[in-house]
Amino acid sequence: MSTSLTDPSCLTIPLSRYPGMNRFVLDWLAGSPRATTFLPRASGAPAPSPARNVPPALIESLIESNRRWGSSIADHLRRWNSGGTVAIVSGQQVGVAGGPLYTLAKLTSAIKWKRQLAESGVPATIFFWLATEDHDYSEAATVHVPVNAIDPNRDVNRQLDLITIRPSRLADSRSAVGPLPVPENVVQEMLSLFNIPRPAWLRQGISFTDSFAELLTTAFAGEPIVFVDSLLPELRRAATPLFENLMSRWSDVQRAIAARSSSLRSAGYEPQIVPREGEAYTLLFRLDPSWIRHVVDHPQAVGDPATLSTSAITRPVLQDFILRPDVFIGGPAEVSYYAQIAPLHELLGVAMPRVALRGHVLVAPRRTLRAAVRYGIDPQDAFRPVDQILAEREAEGVAQVKAIAERARRNLGEEITRIGEIALPAEHSLARAINRSIGHIEYHFNKLTERAIRGLARKDRERFAVVKELVSTLHPDGHVQDRVVNWFALWMRYGDALLPGVIDAVQPDDGSFRIVGL
Repeated sequence: MSTSLTDPSCLTIPLSRYPGMNRFVLDWLAGSPRATTFLPRASGAPAPSPARNVPPALIESLIESNRRWGSSIADHLRRWNSGGTVAIVSGQQVGVAGGPLYTLAKLTSAIKWKRQLAESGVPATIFFWLATEDHDYSEAATVHVPVNAIDPNRDVNRQLDLITIRPSRLADSRSAVGPLPVPENVVQEMLSLFNIPRPAWLRQGISFTDSFAELLTTAFAGEPIVFVDSLLPELRRAATPLFENLMSRWSDVQRAIAARSSSLRSAGYEPQIVPREGEAYTLLFRLDPSWIRHVVDHPQAVGDPATLSTSAITRPVLQDFILRPDVFIGGPAEVSYYAQIAPLHELLGVAMPRVALRGHVLVAPRRTLRAAVRYGIDPQDAFRPVDQILAEREAEGVAQVKAIAERARRNLGEEITRIGEIALPAEHSLARAINRSIGHIEYHFNKLTERAIRGLARKDRERFAVVKELVSTLHPDGHVQDRVVNWFALWMRYGDALLPGVIDAVQPDDGSFRIVGL
């Protein structure tokens, strides 16, 4: 087993084995010049930046919003503004129940980096950018709970691994999600599923922004994190010079993005952001009083900057203009964003931060990992179908079944053909019946063969149960755990062990991912 650990409390696996990993990111992590040409690969400890001199109105607004969410960060924020601390920034779209597990991976990556810097005597300040202007309501309002988080002793033959809670009604697809209320039906179904009293962060009518921030503040109590609502009016007003510059250089920005996208394709990479069909790249939106976003398709007067909303292209630039981070920690898509938009930083006069990949962490019961080791099952194989994993352990028997089936299929086909040769001259309509019969027989024969192979693979019921549990945990319903499972569900299952376990295991900017046993 490549993980080769006798105590499977934390297994390390190459990131190349993580399903669907971005090719650009893998090359970039490996230091390939083909990728680092687009996005430099930094190493070593980042140095603190000098004073930022952020407008006092924005500082006070950040202090007040964090205080409202239950966090006192005034001293940390003022210390950052005066210079001398490393600013570490990450972020995520707001969503009910804290969003997917990778939300924790981003935050814990920042905490891990901060602690490592502290060991060297370098202070750091963590900012978490709440992407409240995103408009994917369905994603933000949907909760995915693993069945085994609710019932650890569930029947392993159950077809689905996830319980999905969806909003009963969808908002306008152009609405900024952050200010909208968390749907009541989702709240009630969550409370019933977990059998818990209603927490303050799910009180009736609470917005996605407040719910998300209050939950994270509660979970990370004692860990100073500055949460930044991207729709704060004071933040948008502080960005007025950036918006004005963007409007005045609109055509230059479009050309720069198009040229960089073309260069990425020539290097064999797919650009992360594509323009609307037959149109230019989307750079900005204008928010109306109902939080509906309208595309800004040509340069215009900035007007009230609080009504402007950024796109995937301009969001990182706004973030870097306002917070001036020394380090940005993002997921694979966000790293790829930076590779595509890097020319805009120089064009618009915004300092480029050091870009780092978030750590990748999955969580499983320690007993399940121990059982996998005992049966000689490599956890990195958990991203394949259960029967496929098990069939490899019965390779000889499976090969025999397939050989017998193929021989029988061939013989049967030959005999049916022979019947046709004999009878066809006397019964011309027989040809269609023969072809139809062959199709039916082959279908049922194939199903019988598949069932035989599946039964052979599952003949060891204990091994089957272990593999099924492993796959259901790490790759539920065909999705990698950290992309879909809401971390709150895991917090409910593992309690206070979850956050310390993830913080200990996470390795930001690393070419591997971890499976933590709790």
